[in-house]
Amino acid sequence: MSERVHRNSAYLNGKSTTGTITRVKDTSPTSGMCPICIRDCPIMCEISLSSFRGREALYPEPVQFGYSTAGALKDFGLDWSHFNIQAGLFEALGIEEDSNVAIFPNVSTETKVGGIPIKLPIIVGAFGSTDVARLNWDGLATGAALSGIIAIVGENVCGMDPEAKFTNGKVTYSKELKRRVDLF
Repeated sequence: MSERVHRNSAYLNGKSTTGTITRVKDTSPTSGMCPICIRDCPIMCEISLSSFRGREALYPEPVQFGYSTAGALKDFGLDWSHFNIQAGLFEALGIEEDSNVAIFPNVSTETKVGGIPIKLPIIVGAFGSTDVARLNWDGLATGAALSGIIAIVGENVCGMDPEAKFTNGKVTYSKELKRRVDLF
């Protein structure tokens, strides 16, 4: 069995995804570099791969941009199992104080965010101007709209839209922004 990912950045300079390793096992917890990086090193780490191959060393490969996603290797010491919803119900508000009536389907979680009415207090974070967001926006926006939650359009969508029009430094038209809003 292979070793697990370190709880710090020590793994950054040798990855199974790019076939790189480090010369020594005890790397810097901040950078992932060997304690002494030597000029004539025979080992191919991320630094040497990047210096020899440049953009070719990007992972995932640029051709996969927009068609892949990646999980972070970093162990933050926290996962979803650490979250528990253990609310105590001491009183019923807006409904009869009867355990046969005060049940989940009869509860309203509706609220407003920025004046926009939503059914659940959940917001899908901005996916920005990336191809990942552009290619998956249909499902994200449709799912959010059907669920009654908000989906945020990334801040640089217009800046990355080759068909965007700007007047006096302001966006006056963006085909991609219009598409995303209309889909929602």
